[in-house]
Amino acid sequence: MPGLVVPDRLPRSGEARRVLQAKGQFWTPDWVAEAMAAYVLEGRPKVVFDPAVGAGAFFAACRRLGYTGGFAGYENDVSALDQARDAGLSRADLRRVELRDFFTGTKRGYDGILSNPPYLRHHRIGPVLKASLQVHAQVKHGIKIDGRAGLHVHFLLHCLEQLAPGGRLAFLLPADTFEGVFARTLWNWIAGKFRLRAVITFTPEAAPFRAVDTNAVVVAIEHDTPGDSFTWARMRVADGAALRSLLQEGANSHPDVESVIRELPEALETGLTRVPSRGNTDAPCLGDVASVMRGIATGANEFFFLTSEQVSRHRLRRAWFKRAVGRTRDCQAEILDSKQLEALDQVGRPTWLLDLPDVSPEQLPAMARRYLAEGEKLGLPDRALIRMRRHWYRMEQRKPPPILFAYLGRRSCRFILNKAAALPLTGFLCVYPKVDSGLSSEQLWHLLNSPEVLAGLALVGKTYGSGAIKVEPRALERLPLPLALCKKAGIGRVTGNRQLMLMEKQAQYRARTKSRKLIDNNSD
Repeated sequence: MPGLVVPDRLPRSGEARRVLQAKGQFWTPDWVAEAMAAYVLEGRPKVVFDPAVGAGAFFAACRRLGYTGGFAGYENDVSALDQARDAGLSRADLRRVELRDFFTGTKRGYDGILSNPPYLRHHRIGPVLKASLQVHAQVKHGIKIDGRAGLHVHFLLHCLEQLAPGGRLAFLLPADTFEGVFARTLWNWIAGKFRLRAVITFTPEAAPFRAVDTNAVVVAIEHDTPGDSFTWARMRVADGAALRSLLQEGANSHPDVESVIRELPEALETGLTRVPSRGNTDAPCLGDVASVMRGIATGANEFFFLTSEQVSRHRLRRAWFKRAVGRTRDCQAEILDSKQLEALDQVGRPTWLLDLPDVSPEQLPAMARRYLAEGEKLGLPDRALIRMRRHWYRMEQRKPPPILFAYLGRRSCRFILNKAAALPLTGFLCVYPKVDSGLSSEQLWHLLNSPEVLAGLALVGKTYGSGAIKVEPRALERLPLPLALCKKAGIGRVTGNRQLMLMEKQAQYRARTKSRKLIDNNSD
């Protein structure tokens, strides 16, 4: 049977791309679907369930592997099921696929579950559905799932509820399922209730979806007594046989596949998609020598962040503005200085951030009031972020950070020395060296741009397609600083014993697991 969709043919822009994003539909490549199906079928399921059938990639893969059992599932897009039939699935194969929303369906137990759930980010989920899913997770499982979790996270939770004892589940998920703000809560709960068998990651050249700006991860879970370890791998080649071997046997000999049997406590602490922690865990982190804050969120860049021409046209005083930088593409070099800001201004890029005093409107000059009246006509005071301010036009306050960090991007140069003393908007994070660190701004900047430190960004950031990494402020503070570089820079031993902390967490995890096993044995 030919492949359902060739990943490289996914639309990169235009209306077709917007439709895919709205539905969250990205069909699973055959080589991935067959490997996942082989793992689930090894458990001899009577029925294979898919909560988002789509074009039927998993059902078709099961049939190619010789499975003769039944299928069940949900799909709310009738055109997707038409594609499944065109791909060779019969009406009998799709007889138990309900054309409706998975979350409104009847809960049943299944001993085999396969899915590549819709990849809908949180801002595309309706507020009513989002709230109901969060309440469900809290009431049903006692876990709080952050509102920034995508729809795929809730697909995984609801499918785990329907995984029968002894059953197997294989999901193809975006990396943010393992790296988001909710990830630690989610995976600690899963690891405490189920047996995690495998987590398989992919480098950009092996990515299942090469035209999608997110990294895909295959996870295999069994409804069995939780274990202490699992198979972890990073694939540098798109090889279905190697993926199948990893999922079924927990090992692989392909030279372009790195695999290890990984201790679960370490992985939960480090992050399931990140490489195992092998470094000196007593070495300092960035948070030991610097503090990190996000850049300024204006709530309406088009109104608050202006060019020189716009400032003059509205007859606003330069004294009401501070110099700022908005986009990472406006800051391509390792050093930002005033000449670069002037060059940006010359080509029409905004570099002036409105910063009116924190006083009532009637205390402001007439020209400022006239400009604010234009913003009121646009409804700016009612915008979610802006209406939280005491005075809607009063900008967030920051000291110009000595170092800027481009928190989302593919570029190798991420830390920028801010010689222009510019205020950054939300495209950047602010890095402030601590006074007692003994480091100057330039010393810390040199240290942070060393290849060894930049490589550590993958340990603390959220990874996306084509090598992009997004790092939030608290995560950046956990960026490890190699001990040898710290000694060279004159940074002393400023941290507690992180190795001891990790050992204690491992002991606590094993004690909980042993207790659960005793309870399970007694209940039998």
